Amino acid sequence: MSVIIDSSIVQKYINGEKTNTYKESWIYSSFGRGSVFEEPDPANKAWVSKLYDKLTNQIRNYKPGNSTLVKSLFPDFDEVSGNFTIMLVVGFPDPYDAMVMEHDGKSFMIFDLIQFGENSLNDNFSCHRILTHELIHICLHNQYPQLTSLSYKENLCYTAFDEGFAHALAYPENIDEFIFDEFLQEKFDHAKSKLLEAIAETDIKKQKELLILADTGKYWDKFASIAGKLYLLKNINEIDSIYQEGWHGFANKIIACS
Repeated sequence: MSVIIDSSIVQKYINGEKTNTYKESWIYSSFGRGSVFEEPDPANKAWVSKLYDKLTNQIRNYKPGNSTLVKSLFPDFDEVSGNFTIMLVVGFPDPYDAMVMEHDGKSFMIFDLIQFGENSLNDNFSCHRILTHELIHICLHNQYPQLTSLSYKENLCYTAFDEGFAHALAYPENIDEFIFDEFLQEKFDHAKSKLLEAIAETDIKKQKELLILADTGKYWDKFASIAGKLYLLKNINEIDSIYQEGWHGFANKIIACS
């Protein structure tokens, strides 16, 4: 994989340098609410160093899962995957482990190794699914830019669409053999119910809280992300037309799906 890896921040942390050498980086002030930087615990340096070596090797040998479908939906996937920077860092608060950011007209993928957790050293952990997830965000944003002037309901639609595609296409090992079972149906019904409740909410303060909960927190509680993901997996044969139709009205499609 031809990609630039910027490990300057995590290396400064591993080498024991003071945080004032990196805490002013633009990445910690990209959420519109000042710096979110949190002092990383020096006690984690040993395992973070091992995880850094592991992730660097995996990134260099990355191949996307479900590549035929992914590259059909996103013809620019190979170009995008070879034209961005992965920043390996520490200092983000929970739950910000992996995210895509734009800066000076360029795309950056941010991996916070402490937020990944020490369990990421387990043999069965690979960052390839996360890479696919975040690359899909970049490709999708190229066709459907993330606007800042969206209404509350439009925000819910966009989040369900954006996160839905990223989660769905990175989820099964082989999407052609995927079976939508009773467990997932139960999760889909629950996420749909939460999405419907969110759409009906009129209190501005609660709306702001729901927009955060829509795609953050415990995995199955991210109601917009999960609803979008499971809707797409239930309708995998129509996924191309769903993508081409775009995100407008996407929440209504989800709610209407049994």
